[in-house]
Parts: sequence; structure tokens; C-alpha cells
Amino acid sequence: MQSAAMHGRSCCLNIFKAPHVFPLATLYTSSSDMETPPYQYQPLKHSDSIRVLILHPSPNESDPIECTIRRGSLSDDSFGYEAVSYTWGNSGLTNAIYCDEDKQRLSVGMNCHAALRRLRLPNMRRRLWLDAVCINQNDLQERAQQVCMMREIYDRAWGVRVMLSDEVPDSRLLLDELAEVEEILGHEDEVVRSPPSETIVRQLETMFQDPWFKRVWVLQEVIAAEDIELVYGSDHMSFAALRELYYGYHGTMVTRASWPRPLEIRSWPIEERINVQYTLWRQLYESRDCLATDPRDKVFALRSLLGSMQSEIDHLVDYTRSVEDCFKQVARFLLPVLGLRMLTATRHPHALDMASWIPDWSQTLPLYFNHFMFESDRAYLEQDVSLAANFEDHERMSQSYRIGFPVGSSLHVTGCRYARITECSDIFKFVDDDDAEKQMRNIYNHFPSLYSELEVKSRSDTAVTPVQFSQNIHDGKRRNTRVTFKINEIKAMCLMDGNDLHYNLTRDCGEEVTSPIPNSRRTSAQQLIRPK
Repeated sequence: MQSAAMHGRSCCLNIFKAPHVFPLATLYTSSSDMETPPYQYQPLKHSDSIRVLILHPSPNESDPIECTIRRGSLSDDSFGYEAVSYTWGNSGLTNAIYCDEDKQRLSVGMNCHAALRRLRLPNMRRRLWLDAVCINQNDLQERAQQVCMMREIYDRAWGVRVMLSDEVPDSRLLLDELAEVEEILGHEDEVVRSPPSETIVRQLETMFQDPWFKRVWVLQEVIAAEDIELVYGSDHMSFAALRELYYGYHGTMVTRASWPRPLEIRSWPIEERINVQYTLWRQLYESRDCLATDPRDKVFALRSLLGSMQSEIDHLVDYTRSVEDCFKQVARFLLPVLGLRMLTATRHPHALDMASWIPDWSQTLPLYFNHFMFESDRAYLEQDVSLAANFEDHERMSQSYRIGFPVGSSLHVTGCRYARITECSDIFKFVDDDDAEKQMRNIYNHFPSLYSELEVKSRSDTAVTPVQFSQNIHDGKRRNTRVTFKINEIKAMCLMDGNDLHYNLTRDCGEEVTSPIPNSRRTSAQQLIRPK
């Protein structure tokens, strides 16, 4: 059975045709649909039970989607399937598929329907797993239980088919380039060829704008799979070919566009931190700008990224709780270990009905993680016994706060007055990366008195140099010359605090950097923040 399905999968690489525009009538429920009975899900019997969709073949692309839904067990080696990764899109627009012998009607989202149409073979059945169909979305208990099995579901799949947009802008040069790279990788270990042209790079950047790259669920869908195929329009590509092109075949990125998070976690394995709280915390931070239809999935979708610790958050995965209750439970779970560090994820305003100190994980504005990420690294803790002891001293940490009742209503903290803000700037708005670079340069050169305050001479490259930069900062100049810089990722600089910003702009210089800006134009740091 597996070999037949694998044969079917290989066939699909060549049968995709150019996207068609179907008549409007095929996109909505017709009067005949109302005469067919709605599909009735049968309950899953065992703790490792799942469903698969057997997609029936058709040579006519406009034919209705027909399938058979079967139940099986992950422990059954003969129960094989391909997993499908796609974006749900607008859940308010649906189309019907017809299930089992009596053609029961099941309404699915337009993107799900389009994915099934693109995956359908002309003369062979195909065994697929799609969350929208294979999980009873109306059964909240089943949804939670299946979420806790996601890592296994995708790990056991024969392969993962990533469905990108089926309406592709002009990208022929990019797709031809990837096809040639694919052919080289078929018989060579490395790709030796000239870097891609500017046109190909622009088309690559356009492809990275596909909504799939921003969805939080796709992270766990690609992390475990050995075989991943991305379907873009009528073409397909492998992860390996895409990575080779992105790094220009010589290890140097060809674009300022970031390597998308779903592809990043395929390149660099996720490291488990010292405990599950820090591991979840890091994933919450790094996936902050990812999107989800259900805000609770900003937490639940990360379970598979926690490695051996993933079962420790099963109690948090509960679709019967409201969004606010979900985020309250996450805060209660993290606070005993993270302490007041958790407040670094709080951003206002938010419209949720919960205390202001509880982080709203439905927000998507990126957060700056670097200022304490290394504190949670197990290897780093082993090198610094005193730091490890501080993290284990939960009794001392708990003395700085207590949670009010009812639970999550208030957070009472103690501390000391550190500083007073006397002036705030306008909110920064960046049109693009070039605009961000210009504004950040103006800010940096406007505060020359910060140079001496930050004691640049004492700094040197260490393991804690911010990891957002993929190459050295090398344009700091000698004394009495204007400060200039060139960085690979401006977005990283926009998220840095003053210390790290100055450090990374000058760390290659070897001595303190000054600016030719006249003294009359210099603004002292103490004018903005005066410690008390």
C-alpha cells in the first residue's frame, strides 16, 4: 500500500496544470447540494486514532471533489498518507466536498477546496491528511486531543505537500532556476553555478510574501517531516533547492528579505532550554509575528516545537477556554519561572478582557528577545554557576511579586525607582528597510554623548553578540570621523536597545568612536533620562 501511494505521489509532480478560473456557480452551494445529507463524523476510538481522506481521481478539473474518509491508528504501519500544509484563508467562504458512498456533503474553506482540486490525480486515488477535514472542528475535545498528536501525525506522513498560492505572479525565471537546481541536486551534493539574477531575486522575495510563510501552524507541520515539497502555482520545488538559491550557491544571502521562519526551523534545529517554561517562552517570542485564525493557536501550535518537553503543556491546550482564559493560564504557567521578565512581552493597548500585565499573544508586533535569551541556554548556565543558582532561587524571585485574586486579576510587585522619563519622541514609522536605515542612522548620530556612557572600549565579540546579524558590522571608523555603518538586516537594528545598537555599530573599531557633530548640537543622554 505504501509503495502504491508513493508512486502516486511521484506522479503528482508532473500532472499539475496551469490554474483555471472556474465558473462562479462551482464556488458556492447549489440547490442540489441542499438535497444531500451533511457529513456526520464518527468518533475516534483510540488515543492514537486519526482520520485520512482518500481523494477520488477525476480527469476533469471542474468535477466535484469526491472522497472517502477512513479512520485508522498511527501505530498501524499500513495506514499511510501524505500530509497537506496550507493556509485556511477566509473561513466565512466555503465550498462542498462529497464524502463516502452516500455522497454526504461537507463544507470546507475555499483554500482547502482549492488544495484538494490541485492535488487530485486523473486516474489514481490519493491518501491525504488535512486538519480541516480529518479533525472534527466542531468537537472541541477532539480538536485539543489531535493538536497534541500533531508532531506524530506529520512525522509519520510519507511526505508533506506545502500548498502555496495557485495564482502566481510573473515568476517563470524563478521557477526555471529552481528546476535546474533541483536537477543538479539529483546527482550532485552541492550546486556550482553563478548567483541568481536580480530579477530572480525579486521573484523570490515576491514568493516569500505568500501567506503560508506567516502562519503559525505551519511551523510544526514542517519541522518533523523528512520529505517536503512546496507547490507554487503548477510547479513544485524542494526545500533543499530553495535554500541553495536563497544563499546564492556560495553561502551568502542574495536578498535582504529574511529567511522565512518555517524554513528557518528546518535549517537550524530548535534547542531545548533549561526547562519547558523557557522553551515555550522562546518559541512564543520568535513566532510573535506569525498569524493564526484562532488566537489561542498562537500558543497551542507551538507544542510540537518543544521537543521532549511538549507533553508538559498539554494542560494548556483547551479549546473550551476563552482566548483571555487561555492567555491567563499561560501567564500563570510562565510567571513562577520567568518572574517579571514576562512583562517584556506586554504591549498596549489591547482589547482583550484581562489584566493589563498579561501578555496578549494574539498581537503580532515582533519583540526583542536577545537581551535575555542566553540566560536560558543550558550550556551558558553550566558555564556560570552563580547565574544558574539565581534561576533556581525561585523563593527569592517570588518575593518580588504576588498574584491577586481572583487569579489573574492583578499583579502586585515590589521594586525600586530606577529612572524618570522626561521626554518621549514621536512614534517611528518606516516605509521600508531603506527608510528604517536612514532614520536609525539619524538617531545614532544625534546622541554622540552616548559613546562615552557605553564604555565601548571594554566590549569585545562574545557568544552573546546579537544573533540577528548574519555578518560582521564593519564600518565603524577611527576617532574624529563620521560614524557610518552597513548591516545586513536593518530590521534587527530597529528592535535593539541603545546599548546593543551602539555596540554593534562600533565593535569592529577597536577604540572609542566619536562624531564630528558640533558640541552645540549634542544632546546629553541625561537630558532624556535622569536616574533618581
